[in-house]
Amino acid sequence: MQFFMVSLAIIFIVGNSYAQNQTVDTTIHVFSFTLAQAQDYAIENSYKSRIADYDIQEAEYTVKETMAIGLPQINADASYNNNIKLPVTILPAEFVGGPPGESVGITFGTKNTISANIMASQLVFDGTYLIGLKGTKVFRELKLQQKGATDFEVKKNTSDAYYAAMVSVENYKMLRENYDEVKKQLVQTQALYENGFVEEQNVQQLDLNLGKIEIAVNNAKRQIEIARNMLKFQLGMPMNDELILTDDINTLITNAKLEISGRYTFDIKNNVQYRVADKWVEVRDMQIRLEKSKYLPSLNVFINQNWSSYEDSFTYFSSGTSWFDATKFGVNLVVPILSSNQRGARVQKARVISEKARVQREELAAGLQLQLSVANSNFNQAFASYQIAVKNVELATSIRNKTNIKFQEGIATSFEVTQAESQLISDQFNVIESALRLFEAKTKIDELLNN
Repeated sequence: MQFFMVSLAIIFIVGNSYAQNQTVDTTIHVFSFTLAQAQDYAIENSYKSRIADYDIQEAEYTVKETMAIGLPQINADASYNNNIKLPVTILPAEFVGGPPGESVGITFGTKNTISANIMASQLVFDGTYLIGLKGTKVFRELKLQQKGATDFEVKKNTSDAYYAAMVSVENYKMLRENYDEVKKQLVQTQALYENGFVEEQNVQQLDLNLGKIEIAVNNAKRQIEIARNMLKFQLGMPMNDELILTDDINTLITNAKLEISGRYTFDIKNNVQYRVADKWVEVRDMQIRLEKSKYLPSLNVFINQNWSSYEDSFTYFSSGTSWFDATKFGVNLVVPILSSNQRGARVQKARVISEKARVQREELAAGLQLQLSVANSNFNQAFASYQIAVKNVELATSIRNKTNIKFQEGIATSFEVTQAESQLISDQFNVIESALRLFEAKTKIDELLNN
């Protein structure tokens, strides 16, 4: 029990000392990003990009590891045995001068044996090694292509998150303006009611409408925080840092129309996804060559040097110890003769996989062209819908304002005021929705065209 308490005290002291020496960085950094700056930051810092960088490093070390197989290899080992009880060997007694027909137990060896060994080897020829070395280089190139595809995916995800964050702010602004307008209307109506010019129902109707809009405003405010955190996640940015978006949504929409206009075709071979699929075909072809190389013989040479000592007492650190050395040189040749068609089946299997990769590449090419066509159609539709939605908001705003004036003049009812306000909010939501669809289509086109 005393030992336990002492150990606990030591752990507490060491742990407390460690905690005191650790400093936690609680600094809040402020970042101001345009869309392009956010994409550049994400390519350097996003989780996916960093993992892709490590994949490339892993591939590079795989190449070095494979190259080392064909270079000289030197290994050393040592062993010590203490024969506590030597084994007994049964021999005819007449071997040691005993009577014929009887047996006697004899022990051979010494109590202590020690051995040291060093061996050098060199691969002279191996077809699988040569093809495998080329294959690892192709694999590294594949990882580079995949890194490019990851970068474009990161840019697209960053764009989507950036646009969503901007649209959430715009949505909040519009709802907030509606809230302020209805609140102003409610104050005026409350004054009219107190002076006996309108019924209480008018006040209650506006108050009910204001409550609904307030809920929408609070939800929109939370959506801003969620959208910004989603963007920070895509960027690989700490959540406690502050993020400021400096682009203007109207400018982005105008520029999007200018950038996308007329881009209906592209060279499929420049698409990063197609380049990855093309590299996979090369990898699969390399696999065929690797399986064929297994029909070839392999040749290794080696030289071995050994030192051994046998003593009844442990005197290996004294000058009187006897050491016996041995040297061996050898050549190892392996010639494949019969595998019961195992190697042939592997070659045919590799060919099937290679052909499948070609079909997958062909399917991808057709799919990418289709995706571009659909994305362009979606963009044009979204842009047209956005323009109509903006016009509808202008009309709905005008109707709302005129209805408010009529209400103040006693011509319109509170129900008509609420209906006009609801119509405006619905049209504003259509603006937000069409803007999101427009941006989604643009980022998809950018991804396909490697922008």
